[in-house]
Amino acid sequence: CSTHLDEKMATFALLRTCGRGTRCLLVSMQSKAGMMSKETAAKVFSTSSVSSSMVPDFLRARRGPFTPEEKRGKGHLMSASTHWKVERFVAVSMLGIMPAALFFQGALIDNLFCTFVYLHGHWGMRGVLTDYLVKFVPFIQYIWYVFSILGFAGLLHFNFNDVGLTKAVQMLWSI
Repeated sequence: CSTHLDEKMATFALLRTCGRGTRCLLVSMQSKAGMMSKETAAKVFSTSSVSSSMVPDFLRARRGPFTPEEKRGKGHLMSASTHWKVERFVAVSMLGIMPAALFFQGALIDNLFCTFVYLHGHWGMRGVLTDYLVKFVPFIQYIWYVFSILGFAGLLHFNFNDVGLTKAVQMLWSI
């Protein structure tokens, strides 16, 4: 019967500690056990503005609710959900364009193939850069846009002034 009472008391203490919202549960339990003083725990793990000024902005967690402008981002023309739908449309369309580019060669198919594959790769790489590198190298997106524009211009130049992308791939395979 005493273990049942101990479990109830532990559950009550756990819920009470979680409900405070000012400290991490682990730190609160450690400070109660005497592993660190309450002042140290309050300085290091408090959510007040005093200790959060030591944390850089890019590492600080952001809690919602987010406005539509924040969801869209600075300088974006469409919301994130619309952009996601366009990305899915491009990805699914490539399933039809890739085989068509092998069988029906021409300027239209070459340019569609080139545009959709390049858009798909550009968005994928931009996502990787945004997720992992932009926090540490903020200007990397501008460099990526320059490389993307130059690369896409080079592919279009190759399509218009040479044999085209699909014919070049077929020529490469025939070697």
